[in-house]
Amino acid sequence: MIPIILDTDIGDDVDDAFALAYAIRHPQIEVQAITTVLGDTRWRAALALRLLDELDASTIPVAAGSPGGERWPVAVSGDVVVPPGTIDARCEARPAWDLMADVLAQASQPVWLATIGPATNAARLLETHPDSIKHLAGIVMMGGRHEPVMTREHNFGSDPTAAAITCNSGLNVQVGDFVITSQAQLRRMDLPRVQNIPGVGPSLATMLETYLDRRSRGWTSMYDPAALTLTVGEEFLSLDPSPMRATIVDEQIRFEATRRGARTRGLRLATAIDPEKFREHLLQVIERSA
Repeated sequence: MIPIILDTDIGDDVDDAFALAYAIRHPQIEVQAITTVLGDTRWRAALALRLLDELDASTIPVAAGSPGGERWPVAVSGDVVVPPGTIDARCEARPAWDLMADVLAQASQPVWLATIGPATNAARLLETHPDSIKHLAGIVMMGGRHEPVMTREHNFGSDPTAAAITCNSGLNVQVGDFVITSQAQLRRMDLPRVQNIPGVGPSLATMLETYLDRRSRGWTSMYDPAALTLTVGEEFLSLDPSPMRATIVDEQIRFEATRRGARTRGLRLATAIDPEKFREHLLQVIERSA
C-alpha cells in the first residue's frame, strides 16, 4: 500500500470530493490523514468527515489549517451536503501541519503528501517541522499553469509564496498542472452512474449536479483526482524528466527549467494525460465497495 496525507480545499470545485473518494477506495492507496486549507477550513473538515462516514473510513484523522486566504470568488459545491459554518467536533484540535508531522513521525515507510489545494499547509509543514522531510516519499501537487502567456491558476495563485517554497523544496515534487489535468472530465451524463456509487454516491452526485448548474455547463474537470494518480505512478499522467523551478511573477507561479548541473531531485511537471482512460478508471475505483 502507498501511504498518503491528503491536503485539500474540499467544498468548492467538486473535484476535491471525487479525489477524496478516489483515494479512499483506490486499492493501492492508504490515506493516513486528511487536512484542509483555505477559507473556512473547519467547515471543509466537517465536509471531509461527512464523506468519510459515507465511505466507511471515519477513523482517518482530519485537521484544519488556518482559515482565510481567499483571493477570488469561486463556485461552491459542498454547501448542499454540509451547511456552511458547520463544525464537526471530531476535527482534530491540532493544526493541519502538526497532524502531518505526527503522521510522518510515526510512519513505518515513506509517505506521500498530496496537496490538491493551495500549498499553505505544505509550506508550513516544511518550515515548522523540517525533520519531517526525511519521512516523505515526495509531494504530489495539483496547481500552476505551464503556459507561455496565461499563468493564473487558483491553487498556486492563492498562496504563491507557499507554492514556490514547496515546489523548490528539493524533494521529489510532481505536479499535475491546470493545462494537463483540466483534460480529465466528468459530464452531466455521468450523474446516474455517480448516483449509484455505493455509500457516497448520492452526496457526490448532488455536489456534481449543483456545481454543473452553478457553472452553467455540462462538464467539469477532475483536476485533483488526475493529479493524485501520480502517487501511484505514471499510468495516466506522464512526467517530463527534466527538473524545473518555480518562480513568482506577478503573484502567480511560473515554471522554468533548472540550470544545467543544479543539485536537486527537482520539480517535475506532467506533460500528457489519457483523459478518457482516466475518466473510466476514476469511476471504476470509486464504484468499488467499501
